[in-house]
Amino acid sequence: IPIKVEEAFKHYRYVPYTALTHAARSKAFLRGEDSSFVFTQDGLTAKGLDRSNELTITTVDWVAAAKAAEERTLHHWGEARASALVSHH
Repeated sequence: IPIKVEEAFKHYRYVPYTALTHAARSKAFLRGEDSSFVFTQDGLTAKGLDRSNELTITTVDWVAAAKAAEERTLHHWGEARASALVSHH
């Protein structure tokens, strides 16, 4: 999972499931987009996660992404929140 996605889970921020697909993770790795920050004229700025294609995620990718989200939630936030997410799914 790319660092910026892991950081979002760690800080209990919204993560689009399209960011958890195998294709998105591979693309981030190949492009070197693992950084959570980008240098701008104003200094160091946090990069957001791309939400543009959220509604086009396939069922297969959604199921895999949901499982990854459940695992990362359990890792960072424990059984109670992970169970709530599983129930939500």
